Amino acid sequence: MQASELRIQGDSRRATVALSVCAAGCWWLAMPCTAQAVPILPLVASLCWPWLLVRAAIGAQRRRTVALALFLSFLVPWGVLLGWIREVSVAGWPVAVVYSALYMPLVALLVRGVSRQWLFSRVPLAVTAAVVWTALEYVRAEVVFDAWPFYLAAHGVYPTWLIQYASVGGVWLVSFLVVLLSVGLWGILLGCAQRRATIVWMLLCLCLPWMPIVLGYLLNGPYQVRPGPALRMLCVQTNLPQSNKIGWSQQQQAQDVQGFIAQTLEGLAAIDPQDGPVDLVVWPETMVPGLGFDHGTREVLERLGPSASHLARWPQAIEAAAARTGIPWLVGSPTWLDLTLDEDGFLQSETRFNSAVLVAPDGGLQRYDKVFLTPFGETMPWIRAWPWLESLLMDLGASGLHFDLQQGDAPVALSIETETQWNKWTTRLVTPICFEDAVPSVVRRLVLETDADIIVTLCNDGWFGRDDAGRRAHEIAAAFRTIELERPLVRVANTGFTSLINQYGRIVSRLDAQIQGTLLVQAHSSRWWSPTTYARFGNWFPWTMLGLTLVGVILRIVRGPSKPMEGAA
Repeated sequence: MQASELRIQGDSRRATVALSVCAAGCWWLAMPCTAQAVPILPLVASLCWPWLLVRAAIGAQRRRTVALALFLSFLVPWGVLLGWIREVSVAGWPVAVVYSALYMPLVALLVRGVSRQWLFSRVPLAVTAAVVWTALEYVRAEVVFDAWPFYLAAHGVYPTWLIQYASVGGVWLVSFLVVLLSVGLWGILLGCAQRRATIVWMLLCLCLPWMPIVLGYLLNGPYQVRPGPALRMLCVQTNLPQSNKIGWSQQQQAQDVQGFIAQTLEGLAAIDPQDGPVDLVVWPETMVPGLGFDHGTREVLERLGPSASHLARWPQAIEAAAARTGIPWLVGSPTWLDLTLDEDGFLQSETRFNSAVLVAPDGGLQRYDKVFLTPFGETMPWIRAWPWLESLLMDLGASGLHFDLQQGDAPVALSIETETQWNKWTTRLVTPICFEDAVPSVVRRLVLETDADIIVTLCNDGWFGRDDAGRRAHEIAAAFRTIELERPLVRVANTGFTSLINQYGRIVSRLDAQIQGTLLVQAHSSRWWSPTTYARFGNWFPWTMLGLTLVGVILRIVRGPSKPMEGAA
């Protein structure tokens, strides 16, 4: 064993705690939603915290010491980032914080363990750490509890050039590179035992993902672009407080929705006609009170007479506004189907959706029903199969909320017809609703199964209260979908951020959070003939990393360590 390895195996308990605290602090600073005043700070912090975490893991004398130190250190930044949950569920906040913080010591223990058996002992520690981190990040973000895809390692390097790797391996490949570069660069600077091998591996990991693109260019020339029109959308940021939507009285609905319609009409009137027509008006998620736009539901309400008229009032108002303006309106609305009256005379429905409804000027309707419900916001992962247990936990942790929504049957694209001087065009939109745009596999499914041109998210984000950092985290998580699938994304959020993000992940235009306003965006539906590697193969990269990690764990258990660990510093 080399002298550097001996030194790194003997950290004192105080040194381990100090490294853990520094890792947690740098991780918090790496989240761009916490450091917008100094744009370069998240990038610098992103290149520090993985090395500090790994250094603490391999240097600690005891596994218990480093596990406890990392867990307690990361409780603080996770508690700050997730503080908005307290306004929704006081009991849910500490559970979410503890669960999220547990992944940090788990990464450390796995890196410490698997790097000593033969599969990983032959590669630099930077590679081992990147493999393990990516595997566990994927487990947290898309496997356990349906999905928890926020505050990933990749989010800290947004919007640097590194995010373009998402077109090859998704956001997961970017996270892999963040950890690889952090641990590798610091190891090289501080004299790790495998300096030359680390450099080679880093160059391979940075260059190999682009080889299919380079070969395609050499063999076939530049990719051809399928021309398409620019869709002009008026995005309406309503800024309705979440407290208004809970127990939304008829009087408050009248005041709010009439204000939204007036706000939309003012926004349309302010647009210079010489700049071209507006093709679409977009409202955020669930801003139309009532039971939805379904004609069967409308007929039932009409038969019930004046006592139920308020449940159809606002869908009818939106239809009238679309006819008056001559522009399609895309709005978020609940959808109730198959209405019945219970013994007490209350309306009941066994089929309820969170929907995006496209209302044409001629009264035509298209509807997308949310296919992926928000974990712990619209459904309870795992325990939803036992309604009595779900009800009990809801009473304990989120009294007043009800999980009564169903998932949509399949992805649906909404079609917009536009006409230019030379051609008529049909632009296909997919409309992920709120949380859906943060989950890579969900948006990939929506786009690929419908052959969509543009992604339009209807979002609320009022749950964040006054926490704009949470809104920023959601926006950054969604931005990676544009690179993965090479489609522009228009986000229309109730409390912000409403924005246009191009196919390279860059924010083109944006409204500030927590204000009312309208934003005119122009989203180009042009896209490559050849889909991205991520669009073709999906989450192939994180599954590969997860498989390697499981093999390493099994070999560590069966065969034990084959050699001492290599030092990172």
